[in-house]
Amino acid sequence: MSTAQALTEFSTRVPELQRAETMHQYWGDRCVDLEMFVFRFMDNFNEAYNGGYWDFNITHNNAFYISLSTDKPVRLVSPLNYADETMSADAAGVVLTIFACSYALDKFPDAEELLATYDRLMAVVGDHPEASKIYRLLD
Repeated sequence: MSTAQALTEFSTRVPELQRAETMHQYWGDRCVDLEMFVFRFMDNFNEAYNGGYWDFNITHNNAFYISLSTDKPVRLVSPLNYADETMSADAAGVVLTIFACSYALDKFPDAEELLATYDRLMAVVGDHPEASKIYRLLD
């Protein structure tokens, strides 16, 4: 199975006209905060990052995450464990959304939507075609 085919089975892209509604549905009132945290983690993990358009995705187990809209590989270097991985933007989005959820839950411990996103993403990481790279960054 190709990586593209495996990604299609892993998640579905949210249609353009449903983006704002979907983000709020999954991340609640903290959706703007979490989106900004993802951007900050990208900035901290990738020194070449200078903004961009992000895709919204829903996994097969109903987890919501965002990923940079590019076909180019993305390099993430974790300042937490020094893992250095080059991966698809989709895989990077999973990593960054998990970190952002963890960070947000420390700030907003009652945000049940964020806990649900974190739990669902962690449960599905092993199904991603780049799971080993994702796990190395999360370790």
